[in-house]
Amino acid sequence: MYFSNLYEYITGKEFNMTRIQRAILSLALLAGTTGVLFAQETVSGNSRGISASFTVQKDRVEITMSAPVQGWVAIGIDPTDKMKDADFKIAYVKDGTVYIRDDFGNSPIAHSEDVKLGGTSDILSYSGKEEKGITTITFVVSRQTTDSKDKPLTPGTHKIIVAASDSDSFTAKHKTVGSFTITLP
Repeated sequence: MYFSNLYEYITGKEFNMTRIQRAILSLALLAGTTGVLFAQETVSGNSRGISASFTVQKDRVEITMSAPVQGWVAIGIDPTDKMKDADFKIAYVKDGTVYIRDDFGNSPIAHSEDVKLGGTSDILSYSGKEEKGITTITFVVSRQTTDSKDKPLTPGTHKIIVAASDSDSFTAKHKTVGSFTITLP
C-alpha cells in the first residue's frame, strides 16, 4: 500500500495497519477520487448553437455557457413571459478579461442589472475564454440566495433561455436566441 511506504519513508518507522484500517482508508480514498463524498451531477442543454451545462454540487451550481460568437453570451433561468422574471447572467471576454453581470428580466423584452433594481450581484466566481470564434463562460452561483431577483436552482424542471451576440457590449442586441428545459437533481 502506498500510504504505508510513504509513512515509512518519512518517519523511518514501520507502519502497521490492521485490515479494518486498510479497508476504511481504501474506501475513503475511493470515495474521494470518484466523487462519492462530494456527489455532483451535470445536466446540459442547447438551442440554436448555444449550450449550457449545470454541475450541481451541494449548495452551489457551476454553469458553463458557450456560443459560436465573439461577443456576449447569456442565460436566463425560469422566465414567466419571454424574458420577464428571468434570472440572467450575461458575460463576454475582451482582451482576455471577463466581464459579467447578474441581471433580472424586468419586462418581456428587457433586463437590467440586479443591483440597479434593488437586488445584489450573486456570482460567486467566474472565468471565461474566447477561442476560435467561440465564447465560453463558467460561473458559480448558490442554489438559493436571499436576492429576490435570483431564481432558486432547486431540484426539478427549469426553463432556460439563452442568447448570444457578436458584440462586447451588454447593451447590444442578441443575434441568436433559444430555449430548452433542464431537470436539476
